Amino acid sequence: MNKLYSLLVMILFLNCANAVGQDRAQHPVSTAHIVGMDGRVELVFDEYMTDSFTLSVMDLTGKAIFTQTHQASNEGCQFVEIPTENLKRGIYMVRIAGADGKTKTLKLQRN
Repeated sequence: MNKLYSLLVMILFLNCANAVGQDRAQHPVSTAHIVGMDGRVELVFDEYMTDSFTLSVMDLTGKAIFTQTHQASNEGCQFVEIPTENLKRGIYMVRIAGADGKTKTLKLQRN
């Protein structure tokens, strides 16, 4: 009986962990990545971002260099250009914060 109980608890735990992992993987903020081409740098979402979100570019000390808020939209947003003309050479952090509290931080290297 004790082994059966342990097995049921383990199955329940694995199912809950899997459901949480799937929920995170489906959120548009978690699918964001940076693409650079033709002198432009864009933030790209694999899925359309229909909720409000804030895009921040920070230096390695955490100082905000650029912040932009995008409002919720029925059409959604899949590409956002990141202005890099005022960035010196170096490494920066790009933080995407969804209205629901989901965040993701990416590395941006300016050559």
